[in-house]
Amino acid sequence: MAVVVTAPRPPVNPFRLPGWEHTPMRPLRPFDREWHRDYYVPVDGTDRAFREFQREMGDLTGLLEDGRLVLVTGESGCGKTALVNRCADWVVEQLAAQGLRGVVLDMTGCLPTDRELSIDERVTEVCDQLFDLLVDHEALRDEAEAQLAAARDVPRRLFPRLGRALREDTALVLLLPSPNELVDEVIRYARVLRSAKVLYLAESAFLGPDEVSDLVRQLETWVPPVTLCVGPLDRGDAQRFAVDRLKRHAEVGTYPRMSDEAIELVANLCQSVAMLQRFLHGTYEQKLESGLSYTEADLVSVEDIRAFFNTKSRNGLGIGP
Repeated sequence: MAVVVTAPRPPVNPFRLPGWEHTPMRPLRPFDREWHRDYYVPVDGTDRAFREFQREMGDLTGLLEDGRLVLVTGESGCGKTALVNRCADWVVEQLAAQGLRGVVLDMTGCLPTDRELSIDERVTEVCDQLFDLLVDHEALRDEAEAQLAAARDVPRRLFPRLGRALREDTALVLLLPSPNELVDEVIRYARVLRSAKVLYLAESAFLGPDEVSDLVRQLETWVPPVTLCVGPLDRGDAQRFAVDRLKRHAEVGTYPRMSDEAIELVANLCQSVAMLQRFLHGTYEQKLESGLSYTEADLVSVEDIRAFFNTKSRNGLGIGP
C-alpha cells in the first residue's frame, strides 16, 4: 500500500493578501481579483454602508436611465477605497445579470501630484485620460469614438454624451480622484457632467456631515447622490478582523495564533482598519523574519505587538494608516 507523504506547510504571514504579498496595505479590489470578494470583514461600519448602497441602487434603473453619483466619506484609513471598489464590483455583477457589460475605469491616480489644479483643470485632465481608456476597453460605439475624439478634453461636451456614445450593452463605472475643492467638484460631476449609464464613485476624508448635507441639498432637484459614511473601529472589530484572517489561512501554512491580551492591545492602539492591518501584518512579519517561536503551538503576545510598535517608532515610520 502506497504511503502518501504530505509536504509540510511553510510558515506564512496570515495577514498577507494573496496576490499582493509585497503590498500589504493596498485596499481590496474585487473587480480585478474575484477572490478579494471573500476578504471583506464587517468592520468600520463598511458592511452597513455597503447594504445601504445596494438599497439605494436597487435594480440599477436609475443608473441606466439618468446616471448616478456615489460619495463615500470617512477619516483616513477607515476603508473608503475598499468600499468604493466593492460597490463597483457589485454593480458589474448586477449588470452582468441583466446581460450588460460593466466597465470599471479607475481614474483615482490620473492627476499630477506636483502642482495644484483648479476644478476646471482637474476635470479636464480626467476627461482627456478617460477617452483613451474608453478606447482601450472598446466601450464606445465605432461612430461615437470618432465624434468624441474631438471633445476628449472638453468635459461639458464629452461627459454628458457618454451614455449615448457607449455600446448598447455597456455601462460605465468611473472611479474619480478624491475631490479637491470638495462640494463644488462633486456638484460639477453630479449636475453638469452626469450621463445615463455612467456611475461616478468618489471618496473624501475631508467632508463632514454638514458638508454632505449641503451637497445633498444643492442636488435635491437633480439626481440625488448616494452618500455613504464609514467610521472608526467599533468594539469587537479588531477581534473580528484578526479571527477572520487567522482562520482563513489555516490550510495554506503554519503560523502562531494571537493571545486574547494581544488582540485587546491592538484594539486599543488602532482606530481604523488600515492601522489594524498595519499592526497585525507588521507584527507577524517581524516575528516570521526572526525565525523564532513561529509554529502553531506558539502565540503572538503583547510583547510581540509592543516590539513591532517600538520598531516603527524608532524608525520614524509612524503608526497611522
